[in-house]
Amino acid sequence: MTGDRAVYGKYDLLAPVRDCSPIEFVSASGAAFVGADGREYLDLSEMCKVLGQSNSAYTEAITTAVSGINSDKEGISSARARLYRYLIETTNGDFSGIHLCSSGSESVEWAVRLAKKMTGRTEVLSFWNSIHGRTYLSSSISGLPRRKAGYGPLAPGAVFAAYPRCAGCVHKGSCGDGYYECLERMKQDYRFSSAQDLAAVIVEPYQGADISIPPEGYLDALWTWAKEQGMMFIMDEIQSGLGRTGAMYCYQREDIRPDMLLLGKALGNGMHISALLVRELPEKSALPPLTGGTGDETVACAAACEVFRQLEEGLLEHVQKVSVGFLQGLRALKKYKCVFDVRGIGLVAAVEFCTEEQAAAVWRAMRERGFFTGRSGKVVHFRPPYVITEEQVNRFLVALDEVTGTCESDG
Repeated sequence: MTGDRAVYGKYDLLAPVRDCSPIEFVSASGAAFVGADGREYLDLSEMCKVLGQSNSAYTEAITTAVSGINSDKEGISSARARLYRYLIETTNGDFSGIHLCSSGSESVEWAVRLAKKMTGRTEVLSFWNSIHGRTYLSSSISGLPRRKAGYGPLAPGAVFAAYPRCAGCVHKGSCGDGYYECLERMKQDYRFSSAQDLAAVIVEPYQGADISIPPEGYLDALWTWAKEQGMMFIMDEIQSGLGRTGAMYCYQREDIRPDMLLLGKALGNGMHISALLVRELPEKSALPPLTGGTGDETVACAAACEVFRQLEEGLLEHVQKVSVGFLQGLRALKKYKCVFDVRGIGLVAAVEFCTEEQAAAVWRAMRERGFFTGRSGKVVHFRPPYVITEEQVNRFLVALDEVTGTCESDG
């Protein structure tokens, strides 16, 4: 094992920028890992494996799929048919077509290309700091500079606007309906940086990069504006969909009827599968380019079905229950002066510190105490697997409060 790690460290292209843990794990269950030294580590940074480690029902589902007929040829596997039923039923029949892909980036690409094809327009409106993928088109419409800097020219037709961010906003407390200024700013960005030929708006219901959550009513107002302009509305729920926020889908929280819904990450619990759901069916002539790929592979479909089954049979309610104490405990950190903002919904949250140094110090201290969290700039963020227990959440909150208090005294 040690020799294998040395080879990996030498040849992994991302080794210079990847934070690889030197810990050798010998077992794991749910949100907990056990190292070779017997120490337990708790995972608060998991976007894909939402069912946690060593989930026996999930293991059985994919093992059965692997052991059976897993090449469809010209037929349709029972797993794929069952997955389509889950997708249609959980979205209450809001969509007329489904296209399965192998990654979130791929589903974003096809959503944008189909929107352009179906509207006959050439542009797409995205937002600063958005995450939509790593492939050429999806990274071109992503609002993260690190995805694009030095990799130009970018795909044409991308138009960007500021995503509403209430923390530190100069209009906070005097915004009237809570989103008016953000919406007006977006309209001005569109007016002055677009050819007025927008096919679609693509938006995350919360931004995965730093867990920015728009003010209540903004997404509905954005959807209304897009429809008035004849644009398609693409809801990117690759990170937020399938229970992360305590709802099966974020769009169902608002009075929104997206033209396209994008799913991934949690959909396969780590298996490579994503989905594009469309409200309006494209013309048949637009479909041949979408054929091929491996998104509808039988094992991945079986994995996705098991995720749905567990969500419907109690896991979604568990997320709702556990998230109450999770968010209350995090919001209590606002008592510390080093904390600039706390935001979250369901089992996703972020603590933004006043400086990057403070955030880095808290991230390192939590790592030393056996808690895996994420960090981006001044933000420390948390995305535990859905199966995390209330006891584990409480243990995490106690440690984070102690660490943040130390950061306060050091400052």
